[in-house]
Amino acid sequence: MEETGNGIASKKSSLLNKLIKTILPLALGIVILYFLFRDIDFKEVWIILKEANWGILLISLPFGLLGNTIRGYRWELFLKPLGYNPKVSTLNYATYGGYAINFALPRAGELWKTGAVSKEENIPFTKAFGTMLLDRIFDTFTVLTITLFAFIFNMQFFIDQLKERKKALESIIEILQSPLFYIGIGAAIITTYIVLKYFSENIIVRKIKEFTKGIILDMKAIWKMDTKGRLLLYTIGIWGSYFLYFYITFFAFDFTKDLGFTAGLIAFALSSISMGVPSNGGLGPWQVAVVAALALYGVSGLEAKAFAVGVFGLQSLWVILCGFFGMGMLSLKKSK
Repeated sequence: MEETGNGIASKKSSLLNKLIKTILPLALGIVILYFLFRDIDFKEVWIILKEANWGILLISLPFGLLGNTIRGYRWELFLKPLGYNPKVSTLNYATYGGYAINFALPRAGELWKTGAVSKEENIPFTKAFGTMLLDRIFDTFTVLTITLFAFIFNMQFFIDQLKERKKALESIIEILQSPLFYIGIGAAIITTYIVLKYFSENIIVRKIKEFTKGIILDMKAIWKMDTKGRLLLYTIGIWGSYFLYFYITFFAFDFTKDLGFTAGLIAFALSSISMGVPSNGGLGPWQVAVVAALALYGVSGLEAKAFAVGVFGLQSLWVILCGFFGMGMLSLKKSK
């Protein structure tokens, strides 16, 4: 009876964890959207969207798919130095499906696509997952680089914006000058050291250490690969495609088509950073980032929000459709 009780408790705990992971990010996105759009008349938003050039919006869609396809080719580069030769089609289909699943459960798409590739191509899950993490690390550095370039190209613009918003500048300076900021960083480092040093026999700590060692060894093998040029080319291809996926939509609206390349770069950089917040496919944080970026260039709140609603809605539908296609193709491969 005791084991049965533990089993029921375990199932309840697992169900609770799933509900928390599903509901909290969705609730966060809905709350953000509520505060963002609470004063907006959606009839006016619809009028703006009807006047948009939907032909141009549709032209942007293939670039999103192209970026995700190149991502599959880059994933192959990470796996080959480890001794695996997966089919690129499997990597592509899993990538498409993973992005669709992220709309249902944030970050679950990464686990799903890793599992799909692991099963289909007979690659150990830890190896596939490690290369997927490496893929994300590359993305993080790329987004930081894009953000840095956006800042350099518009340095004077940002300085002027900060001067106009003295409170924001004072708040940033206050945080950086606060001893609590540095105490917090120090406490985090010390806590991590203590856990790794004195709780090394704990099963969770041991698993983390083993996984980290495996990642380091894999990274050393990947570092020695002969295809570094292709890796750089694929990375540029991925993010160049994503930028066009976003920037082309500027030309579909009268209030954004003349803003220029640098405005598009800033909006793209901010929207890319927002995707780091766990949410259902970017729901909530993405809209906030884009509306804030457009506001910097004088786009009215109503127009900026209409842009965010139209672009996010259309591109999300596209990602989900491509995801269903990817999952369907993987199912067909299994049946064959």
